Amino acid sequence: MRAATTKYLTASLAAFLFLASSPVQAGAEVKSTFLYSLANFHGKLPYNEVRVRVDRARDEVYVVERGIVRVFNENGMEFFWFGDNPELGSIYDLAVDEKGDVSLLSFDFTHPEDPRYFLIRCNYRGDVKEKLTVTGLPPEFSRFFPNYMFYRDGKFLFLSSSRMQVVVTGRNGVFQKGYDLANILDIPEKDRPNTEIFGFNLDGDGNMLFTVPVYFTAYVVSPDGKMTASFGKAGSAPGMFGIVSGIAKDDQGNYLVVERLRSVVMVFDKEFRFLKEFGYRGGKPGNLVRPSEVAVGNAGKLFVTQVRNRGVSVFSVTSN
Repeated sequence: MRAATTKYLTASLAAFLFLASSPVQAGAEVKSTFLYSLANFHGKLPYNEVRVRVDRARDEVYVVERGIVRVFNENGMEFFWFGDNPELGSIYDLAVDEKGDVSLLSFDFTHPEDPRYFLIRCNYRGDVKEKLTVTGLPPEFSRFFPNYMFYRDGKFLFLSSSRMQVVVTGRNGVFQKGYDLANILDIPEKDRPNTEIFGFNLDGDGNMLFTVPVYFTAYVVSPDGKMTASFGKAGSAPGMFGIVSGIAKDDQGNYLVVERLRSVVMVFDKEFRFLKEFGYRGGKPGNLVRPSEVAVGNAGKLFVTQVRNRGVSVFSVTSN
């Protein structure tokens, strides 16, 4: 931790030099506009660090908050919710497949000394259709407990952010492939207990995008398990990483990265050149307070979660 702090301070002292040598790229114009916060008919919902998933095929947004799933239309208005059925357990995450069925990552904490997680497939109303366990895990994944789930092309991808492990299964929950991201990043064994993923996502090609704050770095790992790119510099200037968190890739190929310390979302182009940042700490509608995760929607929409009951802010982010 002392080494990381020293690295941060050193980089901060070099902030002005960084700005002078790394200007915004000419011709790469990014426009960000605050649109609204997710709401219901009573007003803005005061969410606090929730999980957001976007069903782009149906232009709907799902929010998981304390085990309850709420569904929003294309205008950010809530129109349905479910999760109070004990059969659904404690819902942590979800993914929507091609048919519109919702799969839940759910935990059973009936016996705290032996918690268990399940893959529960529901219809769009939250009615249970199938309950599965993840099976066939090899010994190196025997202590695997995921807290993120994604669906892509008939497969589920589960992440344990604390162990930096990823498991891929079929629709039946049977193990197909696993990744030890700490090994891929060559993280020393002694550093693993203090190393954790803060933001994780998949891009359109199935690449894994994730951030590791203690290294002030964002990474791209291909489906075949190779690290294809990494970017980021420690510091407090625009385009630099203090406490880096959520990450996503938009339809223009730009990378959107959350910087929690300064409460901004940073935009990098496909060559990882810094273009712009927006948000900033404050009480105005377009401001952010310690944002954590981002999710890309249709028509350039970006959903940003944050703390202090600030809810989920929705921005339009476009570039040319």
